[in-house]
Amino acid sequence: MRLSRCIGLPAALALTGLAVTGCGAETGERPGSGKPSSTGSAASSGPSAPASVAAPEKPAPPAVELPGAAKVVRPEIAPANGEKVGVGQPVAIVFKHQKVSPELRAGIEGRLKVSTSTKTAGAWHWAESKGDTLVHFRPEKYWQAGTEVSLDARLGKVKLAPGAAVDRDRKINFTIGAAMISTVDLKAHRMTVVRDGRTLRSIPVSGGDEKKFKTRDGIKTILAKEGRVVMDSRSIGIPRNHPDGFYGSYDYSMRETVSGEYVHAAPDNAESFGKENVSHGCIGMSTADAKWLYGLSLKGDVVQVTGSSGKPMDTFGNGYGDWNLSWEQWLKGSALGVRTG
Repeated sequence: MRLSRCIGLPAALALTGLAVTGCGAETGERPGSGKPSSTGSAASSGPSAPASVAAPEKPAPPAVELPGAAKVVRPEIAPANGEKVGVGQPVAIVFKHQKVSPELRAGIEGRLKVSTSTKTAGAWHWAESKGDTLVHFRPEKYWQAGTEVSLDARLGKVKLAPGAAVDRDRKINFTIGAAMISTVDLKAHRMTVVRDGRTLRSIPVSGGDEKKFKTRDGIKTILAKEGRVVMDSRSIGIPRNHPDGFYGSYDYSMRETVSGEYVHAAPDNAESFGKENVSHGCIGMSTADAKWLYGLSLKGDVVQVTGSSGKPMDTFGNGYGDWNLSWEQWLKGSALGVRTG
């Protein structure tokens, strides 16, 4: 039985601030999951809805400025200005190769203003991954479809650590698209696609082989719609002539993790859809179903995998696993707590 080719060649992932690494399957070297400021079991984020507006906001201390810093840092921000994204897309700021002093984080958060067209309570959360410092903003539950969001990051000359400061201010605006939430049950070998609360289709799929290449379990988001992707087992250290080797191009590919988990068309595994999991970690389906799903999808759409015995989805450092933290865990990683846009 041939495994579907699920691991792509390294691709440029715009504005993720993450380095592309190896295989998405559990047997490969697992990319760093980051060091979130909170720990504990993951919890489902629930349906798409604005978070409840809680108590008065904690006042922010003044940010420390450092004009003429020896090191000037240019943060990477996602999503891009003007984008339409799915309800699972966090606001992500990445300080590449830069530590951010914990005592400065409250002042920095105070310079990050998120405004929304629908009153929405959310919070920032700090984490570290592979030498980078990340700060992400998300609501308690998924964004409400149709919400217009702006980020005013007034960080010019703000100190990050001794000798390091941000280069300039930035502002982005983006829109939340339809609430597209796909749940993959790998025990039933089905993907159920729900859009704006209405079930559109139940798709027979095949996930990661449970003996060798388990699919990560948990909530992920679409990182990029890459279309036709060349997938080569040498990118994960497996020769093409090995029994587990592969090489080929696969259509309607949407990346879920930096390490290489995709949702994509896998016609060479047609006999396994709805019956068994035989891939290298990806979610494969027929070309017709993949084309239909690709046409409806946005970056930031939610894909929740259940029924896998694989490792939990990385919270940080391998894509957006933000929603695998409960709201209580998320708030523990914030310097200021809930902010209302």
